Amino acid sequence: MPDMARYDPFAPTYDHPLVNSSPDFGSRSTPFRTRTIGDLTAVAPHTSFRERNKRLKSLDEEKNQLIEDLLLHLESTQSQLDRLQLEYNREINFTQTARQEHASMREQLDVVKSIMDRNPFISVLIDGDATIFHKDLISKGEKGGKEAADAIHSAINYFCSQYLPHLDAPKVFVRIYANLKSLAENLSRLKIIAHPSHLDDFIRAFNTSQSTFDLVDAGTRPESTKEKLVEQFKTSLYDCHCHQIVLGVDGSYAPMLGETLKDPAVINHITLLETQPFDKNFDSLKNELKVTRIDGIFMTTKLALSPISSKGPLQAVTATLPTLTRVESNGTAGTASSASTPAITWASMTAQALNASAPPSKASTTRTSTPNSLRSPEPTAAKPVTKIIERNRAGQRIDKVDTTIPNHEIQRIKKLKLCNIFYLQGASYCTTNNCSHSHSYPLSKGERNVLREVARMTPCYYKMDCSDPECIYGHRCPQNKPDDGGCWYGPDCRFYGWGHGIDTRVVKTTRV
Repeated sequence: MPDMARYDPFAPTYDHPLVNSSPDFGSRSTPFRTRTIGDLTAVAPHTSFRERNKRLKSLDEEKNQLIEDLLLHLESTQSQLDRLQLEYNREINFTQTARQEHASMREQLDVVKSIMDRNPFISVLIDGDATIFHKDLISKGEKGGKEAADAIHSAINYFCSQYLPHLDAPKVFVRIYANLKSLAENLSRLKIIAHPSHLDDFIRAFNTSQSTFDLVDAGTRPESTKEKLVEQFKTSLYDCHCHQIVLGVDGSYAPMLGETLKDPAVINHITLLETQPFDKNFDSLKNELKVTRIDGIFMTTKLALSPISSKGPLQAVTATLPTLTRVESNGTAGTASSASTPAITWASMTAQALNASAPPSKASTTRTSTPNSLRSPEPTAAKPVTKIIERNRAGQRIDKVDTTIPNHEIQRIKKLKLCNIFYLQGASYCTTNNCSHSHSYPLSKGERNVLREVARMTPCYYKMDCSDPECIYGHRCPQNKPDDGGCWYGPDCRFYGWGHGIDTRVVKTTRV
């Protein structure tokens, strides 16, 4: 190693970067590599060793502080890194679990959807008292019933293809509720069918043409049709298999629909069937719901029950009855005469009984004469009579109830919606400017008796203490028996709580 002698580390002039790396704090102008170690002449004379040492200590302290700060920063960064790594691992686990749950829920949803779509159906609900089949179909009997069912089935299937294309051959359930007895009588009066029983042929064919079609007799109570339809509507509304409800109703159902549409999830679930022009109650609803039509199946106007000629209406029959009673012949002639006699109803019979005591006038013995029942009610000059009010032992008012009037006749008069005050008390007594009941129907005397019984079904404000002999309203339940504390309406009866179980034995009368 001969060359190592040239680099003596202990030589004063040895320029080694590690040995002479400290700067000269005495003089910055002189390069430290040019100063020989131990040569104090290059150091400022006023700088002592202690001062130099003090400076070096301050640099060491600053260096140590820097190291401590770096270590603290490193530890904080490492802590944050560990925390983020933990959160990342947690998110990874959560994401994997969520994906598994999502896949499981998707499978379950597909299964439920396949179950829902496995047996889809459309529910068609129609109020048969307001929506009536076209007279051309009804008059055909069984043939018309089959044509009506086939036409409805085809129309609803076309509706499904337009608005529910995702459904594969949905079933169509049709429920039509109506007071069939009253409907048959009205159709017979209008000569659409020859006899009320002929409607059965149409209904039988309609119900048998499609296994899911039913034209149901709702009963004779006026509210029965609506009650049954509303219950079926609520049942179908949230049925997962029912994809659409086609509703054929009138304006009386508007409050029910308005309450239903507060749930926005069902708006697309309901479609209105327009057979007649919608009344004002549907103004706000028809803009929110889908509307469809089935042309040629239902009447576009309400059933007109007003008499139009002397051959068909009930009142015209009563005008011809005196002629029939004057025929004197043998049994054969009598049979021939009866064959040409129109159908006699309860109202015509009572009208004849009321006129039996009066001699037949010349006008009443001809078929072309205008019957008196077609005239508007006019005030007649009645003889002054003493009016009485019958009361029982408890002083309660008792009104006689005519139990001979058939229930179907009462229901028929109720559906006419006549103004009780106008017909029973006089035209001058109805002071309501916007009376919603009819004032133009030509009421016969027999029908006036029925209307009087209908008016008794509305409770009087003064109940059994009423002292007005001309009061047309009810003072006890007409359906109640004297020995019974209620009636078949139960708590829903308008006379509930006071008008039942009334002693009907008259013990005194009050003259007015």
